[in-house]
Amino acid sequence: MSIQQKSRQLKITVPDTLYQWLLQEAQRRAQDVSTVVQVALEQYVEQFDLTQTQTWRLCGTFTIAEPEAEYIIGSDDTGVPITNYAEHVDDELYKGS
Repeated sequence: MSIQQKSRQLKITVPDTLYQWLLQEAQRRAQDVSTVVQVALEQYVEQFDLTQTQTWRLCGTFTIAEPEAEYIIGSDDTGVPITNYAEHVDDELYKGS
């Protein structure tokens, strides 16, 4: 039993220089232009984890030296406070706006 994925068509307008490059790449690969574009888009999308926003990634990058007590939810094995600032990032970023 095979499952067929539904396909959709997408019309895009590209500059002539990009189209010429796509055409050359398609000829080099013995494929049509639409296949080259599809493969490029699929590879591009694989670079991203769609479940994590840029803001979420930033939250894991920073350390709060003196976190406010209301955001402390525990501590790690060394006693360093664990906060839930990430869950409230919008509140903190846009406080007072």
